[in-house]
Amino acid sequence: MKKRLLPLGIKNPIKTELPALIALEAIDKSWFSDSHRSDLLAIGLVSQLLAADGSYIHMIAGEMIAALQAEKLQIDQIRPLVIDISAWLQVQDNGRVDTAIATLLKPQRG
Repeated sequence: MKKRLLPLGIKNPIKTELPALIALEAIDKSWFSDSHRSDLLAIGLVSQLLAADGSYIHMIAGEMIAALQAEKLQIDQIRPLVIDISAWLQVQDNGRVDTAIATLLKPQRG
């Protein structure tokens, strides 16, 4: 079955923006869970894979991935990173984003 992608510039905000925004809202709340942390990590990993090495997005994706390793997350540190990454992802080619996600989900041999 062929996967159907939306055209460039048309993103499904329920899939691309909402999980990260909900995760941001959940930080420091009693209902924050590992799935929220995973949603934030996912946009960081996808962005880092897509962005050119040394670019602004590549660097802040790395910063966010590192910040997510802390036991207690710092919302003031993470919020601007998520906002910049989310805005950048919205203008990326859907095919490239889909390929990056598939690459990350592919079982690793080792």
